Amino acid sequence: MTKASTIAARPTTGRALPLFDREHTERVSEAQEKHATIWIPHGAAIAVQERIEGMRLSTAGKRGTPLPGLRLSQASQAGKSRTLLQYREDLTRRMVASGTPVNPYQVLYVNLRIGVTLKMLCQQVLFQLGDPHWKSGNIEEITLRMEEFIRFRDVELLIVDEVQWLAKARKDCEVVTDQLKNFLNDGIVPLVLAGNEESRALFEMNTQLASRLGVPLELSPLSTKEQAAARAFKAFCAQLDAAIVDRSIFHRKSNFDDAAILRGLMQASCGHVGRVCRIVEAALEHAIRRDAEFIEAYDLSYAVGHFAIPADYCSTNPFEVAA
Repeated sequence: MTKASTIAARPTTGRALPLFDREHTERVSEAQEKHATIWIPHGAAIAVQERIEGMRLSTAGKRGTPLPGLRLSQASQAGKSRTLLQYREDLTRRMVASGTPVNPYQVLYVNLRIGVTLKMLCQQVLFQLGDPHWKSGNIEEITLRMEEFIRFRDVELLIVDEVQWLAKARKDCEVVTDQLKNFLNDGIVPLVLAGNEESRALFEMNTQLASRLGVPLELSPLSTKEQAAARAFKAFCAQLDAAIVDRSIFHRKSNFDDAAILRGLMQASCGHVGRVCRIVEAALEHAIRRDAEFIEAYDLSYAVGHFAIPADYCSTNPFEVAA
């Protein structure tokens, strides 16, 4: 008995092949901008944000004595960065709604890069704090000025993302990690340290830092094995579908809550809703370029085959069908 071959799902609207012309490029660009504004709160993300808010409130006005921090290690593209940035946006929105004066420096977000040094970290913080001389000075002067600016600007929280780059056997990484510990030990500012799975090694190597960061934050994937999680995943996908229509990216729903589509999205994303959004974004472009009326299984199959599998989200394409 021979093994059945597979083919991608066939389109039901639009053309089979995408068009790469200026008109479609402009439509894709507009759609991607709209898609980037979509934020759908879900249980795990809300829990992360509420724990961060709890720490911010509990440390308000407390400086000069040891401060707590939090840490989040999660699979790449699981939605951690968006969850953290959305926390900052929502906090500002609440301040505006309540009539409270907004401090633009209330929550700083720093995204580390490979090869980061202490000087690079300090300069990045100083730049965000509006220091006109953020490039000037030796490392001792820059470090001191950064700490002074954090106090002067009334920074309540410093979020440092992509900290997996510090889990390297380099002297520069050790120096940066020591500075992060100093933020807490010297009572300068509370921290949230976030990174992908590799960042766990950082906390395993630095037990003193880890102990300051308490119980790790969790942004766990949803699983169809648990009814509550399966319902939450379905609700997320349905809301994402509705949000795409609400923003007039497409004018009819893509039926992401259909059982077959749900199974495919679950398998391709391993239950990470952040990855669902990435897959849908890739499928969205494909659908627009071929003038489809909505995002079809055909477009999702393309997105999985050309994006999700190369990104190591999954190893097979659940939207392919037996030939």
